[in-house]
Amino acid sequence: MRNALTYNVAMVCIITLCFNSLTSQTTKTSDIEKPELQVTTKRVESYLKLKKLGYEEKEIFEDLGNANFLSENYETALFWYDKLKEQSPNGLLGSNYQKRYRYALRKSMGIEVSSLPEHQDWLTMIKTDYELERKSLNNSTSDYIVQNQRTSDVSLKSDYFSKNRPIGNKRKSYPLNDDKLNPENVYDSPIALTADGNTAYFSKALYQKPLHGIFSKKELVHKIYQARKVDGEWKSIREVALCPKYFSALHPTVSHDGKRLFFASNMPGSLGEYDIYVSRVSSDGSLGIAKNLGSKVNTKKNDLYPNLVDNNTLVFASEGRQGQGGLDIFMVQVNKNNVGLAVNLGSPINSDRDDFSVGFKSNDGMGYVISNRGKSKESIHQVAFTFDNYEKNKYLDKKEYSLSQILDNDSKVDYTTSIYEDE
Repeated sequence: MRNALTYNVAMVCIITLCFNSLTSQTTKTSDIEKPELQVTTKRVESYLKLKKLGYEEKEIFEDLGNANFLSENYETALFWYDKLKEQSPNGLLGSNYQKRYRYALRKSMGIEVSSLPEHQDWLTMIKTDYELERKSLNNSTSDYIVQNQRTSDVSLKSDYFSKNRPIGNKRKSYPLNDDKLNPENVYDSPIALTADGNTAYFSKALYQKPLHGIFSKKELVHKIYQARKVDGEWKSIREVALCPKYFSALHPTVSHDGKRLFFASNMPGSLGEYDIYVSRVSSDGSLGIAKNLGSKVNTKKNDLYPNLVDNNTLVFASEGRQGQGGLDIFMVQVNKNNVGLAVNLGSPINSDRDDFSVGFKSNDGMGYVISNRGKSKESIHQVAFTFDNYEKNKYLDKKEYSLSQILDNDSKVDYTTSIYEDE
């Protein structure tokens, strides 16, 4: 509300100042005043359009200044560059912006510009400015967000990455590029920890400008980050390169031995909207080329929330297979080079709502389902169950695996032919 009020007041001030400026020029004729009013109106309209797209003041002034500069509307470019200067703490522009400002100033005054070549590659310069700005933003350690918790520096408290963190109120998170989604109503998968507790993986959502159109609306993408525990503190937080820059990787889960990282991505080569991939983790923490788990797991729709319940048993949520409705939970056996067929866990694990993940506690015969079943579709919560109270193999009696096999790390399930064609 405060930002909206400030914004509305600013608009009134801008329009009022422009109107006063025009009406005070009594020596000009109405034929001259009309074009000036049109220019002012166009500037305000341009500002409003970008404001509605979610751009910050600084970004708006940059984009409108650069767009008008490239269109050789030098007076309007100067107007927006001046606004950009006002946003700077020291009232100065960056070196490339200063070059464009001086060039636009001389051009608008009809002065021949001799210090800069007439055919300077301004477009390349502007693209470079945007790339540098994005790189600076992506490398900023003060902006890392983990499970909606902002850290004051690069270090993270050791007790934050707890294997027993409560799920709390979560929310549905697909379609993942839908700007209409309320960010308070999406289920965030938990942080993935290696068995030794010294390496963590988590995903973070961020907005970035798309590959095509430097003045286009920002798009939401998801990236996976790795954190290392050093002397009891979480440090060395860095993005792991798992997919191309303009695509998403999210929902990481790591094998108990720490050698494989499973995740969901919409990168090129996916069978559907989001597919589940696996990447090998080297001893130095670097990750190998991601490999698609193939059609035995992935579908033409969303396949999300992979979660390893042991080193070779993966559960995930899919909306592309026949099931109870919405997202259903499936289970599949995977090893280093092979993958089995995905099995629907059936009712009552799955419901007619969205079921995101399942966890088993084999020691006490307890488990839980993460689901939005209940009175409200927007309410994500845990549904506890005891699998020893069911009739034996009730929800898997016609499937490939029995419950005892699923919970047994030494399961003797026969695997299908490897889907990794390069191995």
